[in-house]
Amino acid sequence: MDFLRDDESLIKDETPLCYDYIPKPIKYREGQQQEISYAIKPLLNGRDGGNLFVYGSPGVGKTLAVKYLFREIEFEGDNIIPIYINCWKKDTSHRIALEICKAIGYKWTHNKGTDELLKSITEILNKKSTVICLDEIDKAKDTDIIYNLCEDLNKKSIIMITNYRDWIADLDDRIRSRLVPQSLEFEAYNASEVSGILRERCNFAFVPGVLNDEAFDLVARKTCELKDIRSGLFLLKKAADEAERKSSREIKLEHAKLAIEKFSSEFKIKNAKEFGDEENSLIEIIKENSGTIKELYGIYIKKGGNKSYRTFYRKIDELLENHMIEADEKDGKARIISYGRKLTDF
Repeated sequence: MDFLRDDESLIKDETPLCYDYIPKPIKYREGQQQEISYAIKPLLNGRDGGNLFVYGSPGVGKTLAVKYLFREIEFEGDNIIPIYINCWKKDTSHRIALEICKAIGYKWTHNKGTDELLKSITEILNKKSTVICLDEIDKAKDTDIIYNLCEDLNKKSIIMITNYRDWIADLDDRIRSRLVPQSLEFEAYNASEVSGILRERCNFAFVPGVLNDEAFDLVARKTCELKDIRSGLFLLKKAADEAERKSSREIKLEHAKLAIEKFSSEFKIKNAKEFGDEENSLIEIIKENSGTIKELYGIYIKKGGNKSYRTFYRKIDELLENHMIEADEKDGKARIISYGRKLTDF
């Protein structure tokens, strides 16, 4: 039969195409996983663990590697308590404290301040060892809780994840001196690695033989351009959807092209029209001037801007998250912000 029936699908398991799917093993991240394991290993012997500052561009496996090891810790027993928190929504010390309470099953949080919550958290966690991951730590509006965790927890490892290498430089000296974190970089995947990861996910997700090589190669190339594995997973799923919508038994090149056409409007969080006047003013400044965040902030102030540096920094981060601007490191130093190709330009 030439056409796909209504009761048939090209996808045998959609899970491997999800961003938060944790494969076993995680390809091309063995070295980084080993470094994370080294930081946590002292906890197994009843000693204080090491702290890590993990950085790298989006979609390069930072969160995946940590969650994989957290899963392994949970399988091995209950001597170490792994706690994962995303600071995008839990962006204050109080919210982070509440999330820790939730993770450890402490329910008596009503009307309690941060200090009270931390006292209860410490009493519970000091009975065992703890690994706390603060993902997207650059989104946190304050970082005081890191100081408290360093001071009050006896046996712990604190892992901070961000897209930005220079975030640690702006961390309060008293916190940094307590953490003494080891830096761990996740470099972008090369073309061969991108292809290997996507091919593995395809083997898990699709019915054998349904993915055309030309379609796969186009998705792999586009993923390399965007430097984000998550975009490739999105494109593979959308290409399969396009093929099924046309009742095709094969995911062809034309379906991959259609997926890419729809990519900008569905994968990207916002476009320029959805931003406020302030954000669009920043985009205009960056169109005319590339430079470090501090240099751009100086230009912003000269043009009459009245926001604090912290607020300015966060707005730059939001524009970066939405692929409206680009950031490149120069000689391993501060990020150079520029107006490069946007997602809508592909």
